[in-house]
Amino acid sequence: MGEHEQLVQLGNVLSQVARPHRVDDGLPDEVRASLWQLGLACGDRTPREELVARLWARKRSLLSAMQAGWGGPGVTPPTAA
Repeated sequence: MGEHEQLVQLGNVLSQVARPHRVDDGLPDEVRASLWQLGLACGDRTPREELVARLWARKRSLLSAMQAGWGGPGVTPPTAA
């Protein structure tokens, strides 16, 4: 999976994990499967707040790596998701 596709997937999963929910609601199976695909292991008891923090950390890291390789001033950076 390319960097852009990974950014899109991170954004999609982040929006699903961070959406409003009841305290006792678990993550849907498809969201947990997406987290596993991204390499973020989680269980039934993993707090959403922890997952949001981990997803944002991964997204920031990926964005930083992409911006470092875009060439600097005078060169248009790649679009971010």
